[in-house]
Amino acid sequence: MDPFTTQSLEGILRRDVHAPLYHQLQGFLRGLIERGEIGDGEQLPREEELARRLRISRVTVRQALQLLASDGLLVRQRGRGTRVVGGGARSSTIPMPLKTPLGELLHSLDTLAGNTQVRLLGWERVLPPQPVRDLFGTGPAQTLVRCVRVRSRHGQPFGYYASWTRTEHPEFNAENLAYGSRIELFRRCGIEVMKVQQTVSATRVDALAAMHLQMSTGQAVMTLDRRSFNADQQLQDLLEIQYRPDQLRYQMRMDYETDHPEASA
Repeated sequence: MDPFTTQSLEGILRRDVHAPLYHQLQGFLRGLIERGEIGDGEQLPREEELARRLRISRVTVRQALQLLASDGLLVRQRGRGTRVVGGGARSSTIPMPLKTPLGELLHSLDTLAGNTQVRLLGWERVLPPQPVRDLFGTGPAQTLVRCVRVRSRHGQPFGYYASWTRTEHPEFNAENLAYGSRIELFRRCGIEVMKVQQTVSATRVDALAAMHLQMSTGQAVMTLDRRSFNADQQLQDLLEIQYRPDQLRYQMRMDYETDHPEASA
């Protein structure tokens, strides 16, 4: 299927997110190239044609293409257009999927953090929207920490992490969240976690997460909803992770208990 038909391009750019349109377009094109959906040496549509189909300006298209050319993914020649270099070859460099057991959760998260790289996209202490406020049971004036990060392995992004956390601790800040494990930071900041509930589902990636995961908007992702509670059953942390399905899978071990008590009448 041609990825540049008007139908294929529908909805890949969103104006209701903070990411600039050229950055969203760059992420979309990068995903096509690195997955081999645009082959080595293949020509891209001209700037004016892409602009027309996406209903954006040529300047926006040009910015996205120039960034990809700077990264060595495109070659641009006056009068000859823009073509892909190395399309599909990069797929062989994608690492094997990570295996992260659901059991022994906190230890697994520390292990994951120690073997991957994190990039902080945003941090702020703000009033949450009403649905989040309802989950935490907070009042209209109580702030939570909003954090968005991306995790990568060998330079390949695999997880888009967006969280809300109940804490006033000064060390739970952007500088500390830009490195290492949130679980370790929970310990340092005295954020008590006594129970964790997780839900795994298949969803479609939105434009902003797709851009950072180097995917196309609307592709299937594995989404994990993790809710961490303290001893009083108060929600302390709400985390949603969108995982590239080709980069990470969950493995759960269930042991059969043989020493069951016998049923009695």
